[in-house]
Amino acid sequence: MLEGLTRYAIGACGVALMMVGCSSDMAGSVQPVEAYPLRQALGGVRVALDPLFSKEKAGASFPGGEAFAVQGLLPIQVLIENGSRQSIRADRADFRLMRPNGQTDIALSTQDAFSLVKPPVGWWAALPILGPSASAVRNADWSKQFESRALKDAPIAPEGSAIGLVYFPFPESEQDLAGTRVAFVLRAESGEERSFEIPLQGRRGLLSPGPEVDASRPASRPAQTREVPTRVEGVGGGVIIRSPVPQ
Repeated sequence: MLEGLTRYAIGACGVALMMVGCSSDMAGSVQPVEAYPLRQALGGVRVALDPLFSKEKAGASFPGGEAFAVQGLLPIQVLIENGSRQSIRADRADFRLMRPNGQTDIALSTQDAFSLVKPPVGWWAALPILGPSASAVRNADWSKQFESRALKDAPIAPEGSAIGLVYFPFPESEQDLAGTRVAFVLRAESGEERSFEIPLQGRRGLLSPGPEVDASRPASRPAQTREVPTRVEGVGGGVIIRSPVPQ
């Protein structure tokens, strides 16, 4: 009994430490808006987007993010810098993903985003949590990751900034973000609205094609050196002509 409780406590501490480390990753990697290629500025407010589109990028930015692509979830990191004279707010419900085929999706709540994916087993395999409650514990803690990393609906003071994720459904079969846009509204305390629309870019890991081979053309053969007959003087004054051996 004591051994079981000890192992459970170690597991819980492992989860807590991992949560603290992962939660600080986003804050520690923040760069100025100007460092992001997908950005827009309106009325002193600057916004940058960074889609976690590829499996590699999602896995490096979010614990267990390798599962997002195959399970139809697209998190987009949003960075907002308020250079205006008023506080502004960003509401998740005001974010929309517009695709080239005309389909528009509203950003998911953290609960709906979590429901699209399942905790990858590999991420939790090293944690020594035993017993029937293990699944519930890891689900609850992974759900907290979605909540803690989401863009918060809170005032952003003048000269302040905010960063967080908005989540959208996005099919695994689509490998390119070309033609896809994110539209959203930021509201000032006076009621003024700033409407942003930022095109996305990005492709999932596709192998570069190798050089094409034209099957209709015969394979080339190496150039052959032309050989000439060899003249050899005989002992008795005669001449011996040696012809080359045919290839």
